[in-house]
Amino acid sequence: MIRFCCLLFAACLLCGSARGETLAERILVSYDPVRSVSCEVRKDSEAGGRTMRMLSRVYYEKPDRLHVDQPAPIPRRIVADGTTFYSYIEGDPKGFSRPIAKLNEEMQINLRKVPGTAMDHLLKLKGVAETNLPPTAEFAERKGYDTGKLFVVLSTDATGRLARIEFFSSPAMEETNLRCDYSDFRQVDGGAWIPCLHKAVLRLGGVESRETTRVDNLAVNQAIPANLFVAAPFFKDVEFVDSFEEIYR
Repeated sequence: MIRFCCLLFAACLLCGSARGETLAERILVSYDPVRSVSCEVRKDSEAGGRTMRMLSRVYYEKPDRLHVDQPAPIPRRIVADGTTFYSYIEGDPKGFSRPIAKLNEEMQINLRKVPGTAMDHLLKLKGVAETNLPPTAEFAERKGYDTGKLFVVLSTDATGRLARIEFFSSPAMEETNLRCDYSDFRQVDGGAWIPCLHKAVLRLGGVESRETTRVDNLAVNQAIPANLFVAAPFFKDVEFVDSFEEIYR
């Protein structure tokens, strides 16, 4: 009987750990069953009366495999083969390459985030203490995180899906620096939700910019041709260096 109780207690601890201790961590854990993603991404940006459209075809596979073919606005290709990261902008004299283990934190986060998700924001909240905030008519659950530089608020809808992220200068939440709204959700294997429509508003120095991202032709946990993660055929005659500064020397 004592042994059974000990095993049950251990199982409860493991289940609690798997769920994550904060809202941010629970959402991150929900993406663990996602092994691969392929999709098309269209991002429209507007700032100062000017607009720009970025188009990408994205192939993602764990661990650390990524292929991004970006034909517009400037042709660019990224390939990560699980060990090394390669990036080349068409017309540049050289490309950039570095072992994935040596990439800075921001680049590793962008490489490892599940496409179409807010994991790039959530990963930065791992280990950050969570504050309960009152719900609203629109959002059933709201949690705050003080990172020291920003105060981040996560809001979920009635289904528990991450519907909004807000970034404030301080816990006083007097002015929103960045707001990201997520909608048009697709539920995938394991129960995770991937939002296929993102709308962001950034306010910086009195200037407001807007960005709308649409994720189309989403396929999750389907086979991706292995040759897409082999860099050499996509970068014929391209010389790679381990420094952005060296590219233009």
